[in-house]
Amino acid sequence: MKVLDRYLGREVVRFTLLALLSVVAIYLLIDLFEELSYFTSRRVTLPVILFHYLLSIPAAVSLLYPVSLLLAVFVVYGQMVRHRELHALESAGVRATRTFLPAAAIALLTVFGYVLANEFVTIPANAALSDLRRVRIEQRGSAQADKRRDVQFVGEAGRVYFIRELTLDGTMRVAIIKRLDEERRVVERLDFREAVWRDPGWVAFDVTRREFEPDGTERLTRHDTLALTGVVETPEDFRWTPRPTSETSTRELRQLIRRLSRAGEDVSEKEVEYHYRFSYALIGLIIVLLGLPLSVRMRRGGVMFGLGLGLLVSFLYWGAIQLSRAYGTSHVISPALAAWLPNIVFGGIAALLWLGVRE
Repeated sequence: MKVLDRYLGREVVRFTLLALLSVVAIYLLIDLFEELSYFTSRRVTLPVILFHYLLSIPAAVSLLYPVSLLLAVFVVYGQMVRHRELHALESAGVRATRTFLPAAAIALLTVFGYVLANEFVTIPANAALSDLRRVRIEQRGSAQADKRRDVQFVGEAGRVYFIRELTLDGTMRVAIIKRLDEERRVVERLDFREAVWRDPGWVAFDVTRREFEPDGTERLTRHDTLALTGVVETPEDFRWTPRPTSETSTRELRQLIRRLSRAGEDVSEKEVEYHYRFSYALIGLIIVLLGLPLSVRMRRGGVMFGLGLGLLVSFLYWGAIQLSRAYGTSHVISPALAAWLPNIVFGGIAALLWLGVRE
């Protein structure tokens, strides 16, 4: 059995890499055709375009490796069925499910591989790609410039900042700070001309302070100088610009969700993305477990039929993921359920198919 396991494992890996190379190349070529006008209108040089697509490879691999695994399973095990090799093994007393172990083990390894690669390769590459497009291609300047205008920032303890001009060495000019309670009602508002960071806190000048009581009354005070003792954010906190979720590490995404939740913001979309990162790690395993019993049921149609069926299953899975995420973002179902529901459905189908495999 060790010889058979090594053979099947080697074949699954070989065809997975071949399928992955093919689908990633097609994916990037299609993207290149769509982006040609974008590149030519900005006179982007060939080295920059090549670097652009080098940074795009990790995200493409992350997206398409489950499809590649499924296609490899249909090719390897479909050929065994077509050439009656599986029938011969069954005649020798080897159960069909026993031959599934090498492919299942490889799929299990992708679970851990995805988690590590996503955090340390894909997310940094997405951030670098975004910076490349913004700075070198569109020439819009760095997201971490020393001075920023019209800044909106959600801070700790329910505080929301609206800053006309912010220098990251520690000056806010023409700013408003609102403090919200748990029901998102404004309980305090500070309007000031300027605030300067004087470690360990901020000092504001020409301040108008409004405090709103639960009964609707307002208390107004003015200060030439006021120490903002309740403001815990430092210039370094404002230096970090929230990126799209695809460019944010899981730890930073979780911290952002907690901070926005305390400020009363709608974080359903970010929570779906947070849970989705863990659920997506299992897709490669589930789709292989789904494809293995299907592959040995293909008595007719050959390899091309298996490839077509593999693509169909992948598209159905992807469609279910997008539909479920949309429901989670729209508050129809909880974010956690939205992220895990496709895995539950297709995992259940895989379990039923395994029960139907002839021993």
